[in-house]
Amino acid sequence: MKSYDKETFEHLVLLVRKDDKSDREWLLNNNFRELVEFFDAIEGMENSFKWLLDNNYRQLAATVDGYNGNDKAKLFLVKSGNRELAAFIDACDGSKSAIAYLMKQEHRGWLLVAKEFFDKEEKKEKKGLWGMLFNLGNPFR
Repeated sequence: MKSYDKETFEHLVLLVRKDDKSDREWLLNNNFRELVEFFDAIEGMENSFKWLLDNNYRQLAATVDGYNGNDKAKLFLVKSGNRELAAFIDACDGSKSAIAYLMKQEHRGWLLVAKEFFDKEEKKEKKGLWGMLFNLGNPFR
């Protein structure tokens, strides 16, 4: 699988954090379309997942699949020598052992991206909880 430098991961982190058009364009203009498609696939865009498969980015497609709960995809990543991507999936859920593995193996870029996805999911859950509380009316009446 292709390796990515610090600057590339920085743009991917910002894309995950705020879906910024300039970071999306930077990745596209610097021949990292697969990372844009990877992000879009995780966000649920089926055509991006298909693009990853059609353009031989099977490891990234498997990562999306594993992120969405397919344990066989994680097994594929480990067997194909992409243990860092399997750890990335678990780090997105806050797994301490996966985070430790990524740190120990010096996969800081994937670790930072995982943190962004983790934070993004946390915000969704909090928003969901607050929305549910306010839909019940004022609890102090």
